[in-house]
Amino acid sequence: MCAADRKRPSIGEWVAAFVAVGIAFAVSEFLGISQRWETAVAFTVLLFSGVLIGTRPVWGRGAFWPDLIAVFLLHCVILGGIERSLPAESAGPRGIPMMAAIMVEGVFIIVVLFKRSMPSDSDPD
Repeated sequence: MCAADRKRPSIGEWVAAFVAVGIAFAVSEFLGISQRWETAVAFTVLLFSGVLIGTRPVWGRGAFWPDLIAVFLLHCVILGGIERSLPAESAGPRGIPMMAAIMVEGVFIIVVLFKRSMPSDSDPD
């Protein structure tokens, strides 16, 4: 069975997502990125790992990957603006409010990607 045909994500996919977050933290530490940017990078990796796992059924659709790139870039621009607008001494948003924002944003992104990747009713097939 093809990975894109499975209904549920495997444990390996979730382990890979958390390993990717760990690598993001390690690289951020190695590069000496400030705490607030380190948190933003790690949560972005976690968010888009979850989005990729959740949208696996539509990976093969033509509109999916360009839309994912556009959403990712929009996320980075907005998050960058938020992080830059915070005071220099701020550690940035984190904890429960950050997790809640990530979950809401993740659901929104998945819904948008699914809707844009599905053929419309007016498409002749």
